[in-house]
Amino acid sequence: MNEVPETQVPATSVNSLPNTTIDEGWWSSQPKEKKLLYTNIIAASVIGIWGLAEWDYGSEDWNNADEGWFEQDSKYGGADKLGHFWATYTFADALTGLYKNWGYDSKTANTYATISAWSVQAFMEVADGTSGSQGFAWEDMVMNTAGALTSVLMERYPELDRKIDFRVEYVFNVDVNSIFDDYSNHYYSMVLKLDGFDAIENSFLKYLEFHGGYYTRGYEDDDEKDERFLYAGVSLNFSRFFNQNGWTKTGKTLEYLQVPYTVLKTSHNLD
Repeated sequence: MNEVPETQVPATSVNSLPNTTIDEGWWSSQPKEKKLLYTNIIAASVIGIWGLAEWDYGSEDWNNADEGWFEQDSKYGGADKLGHFWATYTFADALTGLYKNWGYDSKTANTYATISAWSVQAFMEVADGTSGSQGFAWEDMVMNTAGALTSVLMERYPELDRKIDFRVEYVFNVDVNSIFDDYSNHYYSMVLKLDGFDAIENSFLKYLEFHGGYYTRGYEDDDEKDERFLYAGVSLNFSRFFNQNGWTKTGKTLEYLQVPYTVLKTSHNLD
């Protein structure tokens, strides 16, 4: 039986074949500069939509709010000011990680992230100026700026970042109305992490943290007394526990959010 000649396939470079790879998606294909732009537009849009729905944006031509600082007769006893600081700081840190993931170097990512976080917060504050219930508060802008600069400080000095966190703890002290301004459910703290010190890194103390913080109660309820508190506390370092067990994203999140009811506190009433 005659042998059938083998069909010869012309040698063709793989690169010259038609592109048959699966489309990686519109977002993934965008350059990092456009991703940055779109992210900021989306963040500002979400705030604008929320403000129109919940904070009566556009109800006033312009409204300046004199909210004060941490006085008892200020709007929320100062808890809202720490909320602005924490939110801007956390937003800037989150965007720093996101921008690094897109290919920006550490310094550039943090610079752009800080500008992004501050600008979005500034947009919200200016929009508050068109609200009859909110109003533009220069005190909020000061705390936004402080939060943004703290993100820069921590990024530039990682040894400081190893030792200090700024966190909010959300508890259920009163009925939940809005997670953004339920200040009678909030604790704000600066946390000293003992695992950030090389001298005690290999002892049991590395799992301990010390908290110093501030909170207010009663400002959302006309029937309750307005009170301000300083507190000190101690807790376990849950962030370290999750990090060393491979849950790095959870560990990172817990550098900003305190697990509720996990801090042993002693408080001093300022009023």
